[in-house]
Amino acid sequence: MPRKREPKPQPEMPDPAASPPRSGLARRLLIVALTLTVVAGVVWGVARLGDEARRGIGNRDRYTVHFGDIDCTVPPGLERPAFLSEVRYVSNFPETFQSLDSDLGAKLIAAFAAHPWVAATEGVTVTPTGGVQVKLRFRVPVLRVRSEGRAVLIDAGGVVLPAGASAANVAELEGAVRTRPPAAGQVWRDADVKRAVELVASHDPRRIEKAATGWRLTAADGKTLLVDR
Repeated sequence: MPRKREPKPQPEMPDPAASPPRSGLARRLLIVALTLTVVAGVVWGVARLGDEARRGIGNRDRYTVHFGDIDCTVPPGLERPAFLSEVRYVSNFPETFQSLDSDLGAKLIAAFAAHPWVAATEGVTVTPTGGVQVKLRFRVPVLRVRSEGRAVLIDAGGVVLPAGASAANVAELEGAVRTRPPAAGQVWRDADVKRAVELVASHDPRRIEKAATGWRLTAADGKTLLVDR
């Protein structure tokens, strides 16, 4: 009879609970290392952001300008603090601003244009020390008009100047104008006022009086001239 083959002994399998595979241990070590790296990076980033924020606050403080510190000329009869306070009020401009603002010029031009004394803003300059200078051109009164029991000054464009404005050697329109003057800074669109402003520009009289057939103009030397309406 043929001999029976002896069964081959089976290799012993390692007990998974007894010793973990090396690959699993390495994976866990890698995860721990990555976690520590991420935490360290977050801590460094937060610290860096804090430093940048503190530097940013310092820079903003350095270039912060108070509106009342703007260097500019002022209209007749006003002090600079009062004038700047009026400009800020009528324009609703913030109390402080950044001199490094890229739109600062346009913002200040719009702010000063809101004041009835300002004819134009001719320049905005930021000085090396962070100060701000504004070059202004003001309206010049050329005619005094009486309406509703008070005198009103207007410029060559017919714009009403603020109440309390005063000027010497300006032409005066004799008699009261029937229409009410608009708010300061607005054009008075009364026909007689408009014609009187035109006559000031063309003849430079001291007095203007509406006559039956035209306008009677009196010059500084007392001579009179009658012109058509």
